[in-house]
Amino acid sequence: MVELTLRSNEMKILKLIEASQEIKVSKLQDKINLDRGSIEGAVATLVDKSLITKTVIKRTIYSLTTRGNNALNGLPERLIIVSALENELSMKDVSDKTGLSKPDVSAGIGFLRKSGVILIEKGLIKIINSQSAKTFSVSLQNALEAVADGKNSIDPSLITTLASRGFIEVTELSEAKVKLKITKSQLTKIRVIDEISKLSPNMIASGSWKNVKFKPYSMITRPRMLYAGRYNPYRNFVDHLKQKLVGLGFQEMKGPLLEQEFWNFDALFAPQDHSSREDTDILLVKKPTHGKLATEQFIDNVAKTHEDGWTTGSKGHRYKWDPKKSARLLLRPQGTAISARTLGSVKKPPAKFFSIARCFRPDQVDATHDVEFDQTEGIILGKDITFRDLLGMLKTFAVEVAGATDVRFRPDYYPFTSPSVELSAKHPDLGYIEFGGAGIFRPEVTQPFGIDYPVLAWGLGVGRLFMTKYNITDIRELFSQNLDWLRDAEVSAGIQITKEI
Repeated sequence: MVELTLRSNEMKILKLIEASQEIKVSKLQDKINLDRGSIEGAVATLVDKSLITKTVIKRTIYSLTTRGNNALNGLPERLIIVSALENELSMKDVSDKTGLSKPDVSAGIGFLRKSGVILIEKGLIKIINSQSAKTFSVSLQNALEAVADGKNSIDPSLITTLASRGFIEVTELSEAKVKLKITKSQLTKIRVIDEISKLSPNMIASGSWKNVKFKPYSMITRPRMLYAGRYNPYRNFVDHLKQKLVGLGFQEMKGPLLEQEFWNFDALFAPQDHSSREDTDILLVKKPTHGKLATEQFIDNVAKTHEDGWTTGSKGHRYKWDPKKSARLLLRPQGTAISARTLGSVKKPPAKFFSIARCFRPDQVDATHDVEFDQTEGIILGKDITFRDLLGMLKTFAVEVAGATDVRFRPDYYPFTSPSVELSAKHPDLGYIEFGGAGIFRPEVTQPFGIDYPVLAWGLGVGRLFMTKYNITDIRELFSQNLDWLRDAEVSAGIQITKEI
């Protein structure tokens, strides 16, 4: 064997490995007074010189979250199905009959409705097919129990579902072991030398530098990374979006997180019996349950518009408008509530307003949905603006803000706009995802506030714009605690809007 030289610390580690036969790298730190970085560097050198072998063992650990532990007694959808099969089950009794919290009731009901297992009729939960309902989510329940028992051989698709619904945590672990590769006789022939890594002024003055060996300096070895404080990439994107909109002449409008149904629904001509106003589709406030309606004239105008169309040319919704329902308090499910509030204070056109609003909905959490999300919302008021202007602005958002190259418009329906359009763009991995909707406010929305000219309205998901811009496949990563992503993700928003809106 060609004569080898090692530094003293490398030799000490080599002898520790020889004495232990085989040892985990993490255990070496207990046996020698060196930091982990120095140990890893020495091990890498020993591997490069073919003195030891290094084996990395990777394993995946599944563990139950608090929510997962609670679900061992039954997944929300399973408990709801069992109760509905046993007796007639009304929406208001679900929590009492199943023992589920309101968020779990909302999640379970949403999951069952989305999967076509149940339907809601007059406040009652109806099982569509009892045979399929009995086996629905049983495999998922069994997988959850297998995790609790410490088993690892579980269907990966079930693991993905459990993790996405917050029942389990998935931890990837890697562990390195090292083992001596040479014989003891070869070990004794290795020469130990000490190298100097720093040249001091005293060494230069005394000339002692001539008699020492300096540690080679590698120009290609990557140094240890130092991570300074930085902006959260998503937060930075939101701030840049706001700056660009202000720069384009938009005024920021604001509204409360805790909103009345009047501003969120009634002022937008959404009927009081609309499905989006059901208790399972909104997050109501427990105490206080109601707020006090404003006393302005537009309250009466909105009420009359709902009842018979007032002077808008519409026939209205043909019912007696209920002010008590309109005064109910809820967490704001859409930013359009802010636009409605702004209509009541607009002096004269032209004017452009925007908001970046935090919204809340009891959605089933998945790759493109969360119970909390940001929505950029806006209105443009002007006597000569058209639907074509709206399409141009939406395309600007998709192309220049989100970086989309394939944009699609489709007709859509919203209670408060006509005509209405859905904006979608192609995500590199998820395919077409909906950014949001837009349209021209109906006269039933604008005339009660004394506005008799066109108002363009749009609402887009900020998180989905960001996902498309940075090829993120799961909206939950926007609030990730993954340090690698937070440290390495691009911070600059990269938004370049040059087209005048």
